[in-house]
Amino acid sequence: MSKQDFLSAIEKGIARLRQAGPKVTIVHHNDADGLASAAVLQVALSRAGFAVQRIPLERVHPPIVARIHDQISTAILYVDLGGKAAPVISEANRGRRLTLILDHHHPEEATDPEVINLTTEFYGLSGEMDISAATAAYLFARVLDEGNRDRSAEPSSRSQAEGRSRRSLAYLGVVGALGDSHDRGGRLVGENRLALEDAVAQNQIRVVEVEAEAEQYILTRFGEDIPMAQFWRAITTLGAPGYYMDGPALGVRMCLEGPFREAQRKLEELNRIKQAAYEKVLTRLRREGLRETKYCQWFSVEKDFAPMGVKTIGEFCGEIRDADFVAPDKYIVGFQIMDREIPGLGIFDWSIYKVSMRVPSPLEKKIVADRTMPGLAYLVPEAARRVGGSIDACHDYSAATVIPVGREEELIAAMDALVEDHPRSPARPGPRAPGTKAQTGQAAS
Repeated sequence: MSKQDFLSAIEKGIARLRQAGPKVTIVHHNDADGLASAAVLQVALSRAGFAVQRIPLERVHPPIVARIHDQISTAILYVDLGGKAAPVISEANRGRRLTLILDHHHPEEATDPEVINLTTEFYGLSGEMDISAATAAYLFARVLDEGNRDRSAEPSSRSQAEGRSRRSLAYLGVVGALGDSHDRGGRLVGENRLALEDAVAQNQIRVVEVEAEAEQYILTRFGEDIPMAQFWRAITTLGAPGYYMDGPALGVRMCLEGPFREAQRKLEELNRIKQAAYEKVLTRLRREGLRETKYCQWFSVEKDFAPMGVKTIGEFCGEIRDADFVAPDKYIVGFQIMDREIPGLGIFDWSIYKVSMRVPSPLEKKIVADRTMPGLAYLVPEAARRVGGSIDACHDYSAATVIPVGREEELIAAMDALVEDHPRSPARPGPRAPGTKAQTGQAAS
């Protein structure tokens, strides 16, 4: 399968979307990649005549998905989540309405014909480094209307050039890619690179060479120079710690309008809350250390990060992954109590942990470059299943799940067992395209 197959699949999905009616609900993740993806799709679909509403989610969890499909009567478009949860989404949908999944994480096939899984990994486009969800959304927008790219003939006037720059959505693909750390090798590559080139051609982003094979990116889309690292981190702060404080809406708006006063005030408030919570937990972890097993190191913040959203535990794990009190060769696992209320969807009867995993830099090298240790995309889905957890978005270097409170040690033991049993082999097959069968001797994804 190829990029062209991916674009053809998108074209067919769009045709189905047009048949489904003039309304669509975008269900999206709440970090920089998810919010940039939502911004791309909101603008592109609105331009195409669709009435669009959005539901930001921290996690794709079966009770949440069931409520979405019970309450929403429009076509549904999941973005930056849902690829791995396609069977769960299929079970919740039961053929009731068209559902598209536009994701870049390791996927599973849908079991409902009304659920179309357009996850990039099915088409040979790696979500680890080559394509973010926002870049996938940008490709979707271009298939919907090539004017969403608009780097065609040289404009005849400055006003035409500025109009085209405002119309192009390319810079948002770059926001999502950087937010998902796709520049870990020093520069963007793959489809993310193509989105970057479109953004540069539209004078939305400037590239600064800092050393051989390393670049920095400056956002110029809003009339001033903004370091992209500063911009995407602000978006993630609004959407993740600010999940219960209308942060995702502000994050999408900031993606489209740039920094504005209300967002800046909210960022200042969230940064104060986050800094105080981080310092409290860091002090405890430095004093007490993390609990350790042969392959894992773990801790729980319980409700210490409230009122921030549970995406925060993943951000915190990323912050400490190379700290001096963290073992460099063990998987990092953090637990945070998940609130019973989901904005826009109501109260749920559960007692669950959001669990986030990251890896220290030396271990990441063994996973991604050397392939001598298994990635989280292999470990977490099976470990979560063994303890009654739900699973969706996973990369080899970062992953998350939701499990019942009280089963933390079982999850850690399951991860240890899976590491112990994993063959240390550099040959690991990628996901198969929807509807294809594994060849003899090839492991299923």
